Amino acid sequence: MYSSYSQFQQFQLAKQPYQDTQQIWLSVYAPGRCSALSCSLELQLHRKFRLIRSLDSLPEGLDGVVLAAEDVECLSTTLSYFAAALQSGADLAFCDAVFGFEGDTVVYRAAQRPEGAHCAVLSRELLLRCRAQARDPDDPTSLLRLAFDLAQKPVHIPQALLRYRRQPAAADLFSDKGKRALLLSHVLDMTGAPIVLVSAVPVLRQMGYEVAVLGPGDGGSLSLFVEAGATAITHPDCVSSSMLWGLATAVDLVVANTIVEVKAIRALNGAPVPVLWWLHDAFVGYGYLSHLIPRTLESNIRVCAVGSHATAAMHEHRPNFAIGQLIYGLPDYAQDTFEPYDISYAGGLPLLVSVGAFELRKGQDILVQAIRMLPDAIRAKAAFLFVGKGADKRLLAEVQQLVADYPANVFYVSRLTRSEIKSLMDQCACTVCSSRDDPMPTFVTEGLIFGKPGIVSEHTGTAGLITEGVDGFVYHNDSPAELAEAMAKLIEHPGLSARMAPACRALYQRYYSKEAFANTLREQVEALLQQAVPTLL
Repeated sequence: MYSSYSQFQQFQLAKQPYQDTQQIWLSVYAPGRCSALSCSLELQLHRKFRLIRSLDSLPEGLDGVVLAAEDVECLSTTLSYFAAALQSGADLAFCDAVFGFEGDTVVYRAAQRPEGAHCAVLSRELLLRCRAQARDPDDPTSLLRLAFDLAQKPVHIPQALLRYRRQPAAADLFSDKGKRALLLSHVLDMTGAPIVLVSAVPVLRQMGYEVAVLGPGDGGSLSLFVEAGATAITHPDCVSSSMLWGLATAVDLVVANTIVEVKAIRALNGAPVPVLWWLHDAFVGYGYLSHLIPRTLESNIRVCAVGSHATAAMHEHRPNFAIGQLIYGLPDYAQDTFEPYDISYAGGLPLLVSVGAFELRKGQDILVQAIRMLPDAIRAKAAFLFVGKGADKRLLAEVQQLVADYPANVFYVSRLTRSEIKSLMDQCACTVCSSRDDPMPTFVTEGLIFGKPGIVSEHTGTAGLITEGVDGFVYHNDSPAELAEAMAKLIEHPGLSARMAPACRALYQRYYSKEAFANTLREQVEALLQQAVPTLL
């Protein structure tokens, strides 16, 4: 039974519960080529259905009709899920799907985005309304388009219940009306670049775009894109996949995220589509990719960066590139409700926090040295917390030794949940970013949301926005001594952090708020569309 299913679908099947839907009566209407559909219907667990050739004279008692606009294969549980949706009161139900001969491309649909679906189940009442308004009441494609507009209780089923042997096209992601935007991301994990790309989705939707994001398999952030209203499409080789050109040239705007999308930029340089190339990258990110950067960019491509540090990283390799500024936006987490994270281990002392995976460019070793350089009397007045996975074992060993030497004041935890991070930022006194190379550290921004000042290296994008002593502190030359001096200033004046809180909130509002980001993104997209006009003509 499972031999014709993709590996992803087999994984889903193992987790699917049994649903008793035999009291729901369905018809399946696929007047075109439907050999694969007919074969897969023989394996359905839901047995109360009939494949029909006409929509005229539907029998009494029929609950709904599955419309298939093209040949498609169903999982053995597809009709069970469709029937269960009608049973729960839905008048339209649509689902995710896999594409390609290997089934390695997955399309995840947003709950409010049925556009592009080529197979769905309609309640009997909805089908009759659609047929009454359709120009061709027997055409599944026309009926599905009307159903997406007329449905009052649509339901998205978050399962890839359908399989198409062909490669996906833009028509599988978007409707045939309105503007289209395609976001390109080389990862869909919980790192900074994809997280902040999510914030572009609602802004683009407000600008009238239907949004899709192309990336590899889900690494944690895919659901965030879908919840924001984007359709997500995953392919293992998303950076240079053969379908990239077909999707990109069928949309009205492409947003390529980070230097890693340089192959997509090369492919689309001079193409008939505007491309916004958004750089978040540190200097180290260019190591194996700099030779791929085009020497010149055509007018259809506009480059933006998250601050001066990310700009300088690109300018080291292409100093003549014009680069606009597009600083990411973060939601105002201070307005969220979250469980308190217990920091009683700090013993009531002001807590200085560093968050980030352990790697050389993040500079945890600089912070370790700075803490050791503090006079004993000053160190004893504060607590220090390192949060991050110990990818670099040498750095992790240095931190663990520091914890062993000062167990009452220095602490380490490998990871915290999003809720715990918010609570930590709410309770800490200060964030400390000792990075040697960091375009715009998100945890420092999260601290600003809660009115907490940051002590940052000059080699961070944040340093270019801070007013010294007002909303943060900047140290120079990767100097542990200068970092220790800045921390001592804050520790020796216990009320200083609280007095800086209004200025820190103002810094967040000015540069990082959702409103500030939305305004800047709109400006950059409008500028791109104006400069791209000659190419598009």
